Amino acid sequence: MDAALSKALTPVLRDLEQSGAPRPDVRDEDWADSPEQVTVMLYAPDGSGQGVLAIPGESMPARIASVADQVQEWAVEALWRAGRAATWPECPEHPDAHPLTATVHDHRAVWVCPRTRHLISDIGQLPA
Repeated sequence: MDAALSKALTPVLRDLEQSGAPRPDVRDEDWADSPEQVTVMLYAPDGSGQGVLAIPGESMPARIASVADQVQEWAVEALWRAGRAATWPECPEHPDAHPLTATVHDHRAVWVCPRTRHLISDIGQLPA
C-alpha cells in the first residue's frame, strides 16, 4: 500500500476498532485512472467491496478527513448489511440520530457533529 494512503487510513481504522464497527479487509488494489491518486479496496465479511483513494499531494489533515469520509460510507453499509445501526461514528451529542462528519479544523483532521459543528474528537482518537 502506498505510504501516503497508509498514513491516512491508519487513524480511521483505529476509530473503527475503538467503536466496535466492522473492520475491513484492506487490499492493495489499484483501481484509479489517475496517477495523482493512490487506492485500496475495503472488503466486508460478506465479500462486498468499496474503493478508497487518497491524493498524496494533499495536506495530511485533508487526506485523513477525505479517507475518513470514504471509510464512513463503507462502514455504514457494512453495519446495515450486518443488521446493526447504520450510524458510524455515532454522534455522542445526538445518539441514534446521525453520524459525525469528518473535516479539517485548525490544521487537524477531526470528527464534528454536523448539527452543532462541535468538535468531538481528532480522527484516530474516538473514545471507546
